Amino acid sequence: MMIIRKAELSDIKELTRLMMELRTFYQQESKPEELQTFIKSRINNRDSVIFVAEENNKLVGYVQLFPSFSTIKLSEIWVLNDLFVLKSFRGKGVASQLVDTVLKFSEKGQRKQVWLLTGNDNKKAQRLYKRKGFINTKFKHYVFNIKTSTTN
Repeated sequence: MMIIRKAELSDIKELTRLMMELRTFYQQESKPEELQTFIKSRINNRDSVIFVAEENNKLVGYVQLFPSFSTIKLSEIWVLNDLFVLKSFRGKGVASQLVDTVLKFSEKGQRKQVWLLTGNDNKKAQRLYKRKGFINTKFKHYVFNIKTSTTN
């Protein structure tokens, strides 16, 4: 039976494994030690909300939300930053359950919107989001990568 719940510190090892697979999917290095530190900080500092999908005491997927604000909506919003399900559990409704949990959680917290982005080639995710009522906005997404210096 699938259980969707908030992540806990005891989930860090399994969450690291899932997040490494997400990073691989998006052609990023795994960086397990940095990732563990990142996850632990998010949970300890409560600056993100992570829901996990668990089946038979094993994490099979997760979704991560970051709080933000919208001047246009004059409200608090969530940024759905990650949604990942193990390959062997895809097509079984896990992602759908995770998104439903996010939407219910957002409504209870009186957030006005949930924002997300996904790869242009991730058609399965795009179909899911459209089915759930997400709309493709008129806004174009841009990123500027800050180069960090290793010397002071």
